[in-house]
Amino acid sequence: MLPLESLHTHTTLSDGKMTHRELFDLAESLGVAIFAYTDHDAVPSPETVAELRAFPASKTKWIIGIEITANLPKELAPTTGAMHIIGLFLDPTNDALVKHCELAQRARIKRMQEIVMNLQNLGFNITAEDCLEMSGGESVGRPHIVQAIKKYSENNIVMEKIRLEMADEASRNPDVQEKYARMIQKGESQYPYSLFLSPDSYRKGYAEHDYMPDLDEAAKLIRDAGGVAVLAHYFTIRPKMPLEALDRVLSEKRLDGVEVVYGLREYGTSDEKEMEKERAALREMSKKYGLISGGGSDAHTREDLERYVSNEWFSKESVGMTEEILTLKRVSKSFSSLE
Repeated sequence: MLPLESLHTHTTLSDGKMTHRELFDLAESLGVAIFAYTDHDAVPSPETVAELRAFPASKTKWIIGIEITANLPKELAPTTGAMHIIGLFLDPTNDALVKHCELAQRARIKRMQEIVMNLQNLGFNITAEDCLEMSGGESVGRPHIVQAIKKYSENNIVMEKIRLEMADEASRNPDVQEKYARMIQKGESQYPYSLFLSPDSYRKGYAEHDYMPDLDEAAKLIRDAGGVAVLAHYFTIRPKMPLEALDRVLSEKRLDGVEVVYGLREYGTSDEKEMEKERAALREMSKKYGLISGGGSDAHTREDLERYVSNEWFSKESVGMTEEILTLKRVSKSFSSLE
């Protein structure tokens, strides 16, 4: 078995379905060599770090990280939009990083409340309390909002109504037809995001964070905490940040690297060929500027990580990523089990 890695995973600390221990046990059972805990704008507490250090000795190694929600670089203004920056090998007790997480979590609550109002306007039965219940009252993400929607059976009728409206418009509008076809290809689990929970969704349900550091500020937060900053899943910001703009950012070393292993959910859809070309272009950029090539499963559920490992044609590209980072001699192994 190849020593696969996943330097991008989520736990119940943000919008994942597994605890830190459950994710570790699953990774170990699947033979994953190294994985990183990269929750959204959240780092494990000192108590959780102590629990991680108490895990039994294993061939599977963990790294503490984060996924920071950031705004586009200032030079792209007035265009704005959320992009995600992965931080790896960072100190979760760093004061500035902890402060960022506090601000970001408050912003997530505010965004959730705005999304709830938008969804109520669309006819959904949903409350902020429902969303907090699904999140455990901590970091609230869109998957928690989807869970809250599914709490009430009458919401299925509302969602189907919106889907039928989109299908009807798709029969007359080629742009909507393209989005509708992509949604169908991805399956029912992705319907809420395409219909009303994404920046470019069919109906307005989405709301943006009102607090986000920009790309450079996010990279500084990560670097000052001893970590390396890596751009996550570029395809999510492709419409707002063309490859030429990203190339400039990378050439100026404003990030330490870029994910080149991402987007497994897009394979089998009409985006597959574009995804392959894009990942190849990012690999070339990373190599050209001597930067880190990162990535992984972006696992939120048991099924996500299982699918990643079983698709070895994809996940095998992760082999050796951590070794590449460590050769930079810029990070400490202190907040990992690699020591």
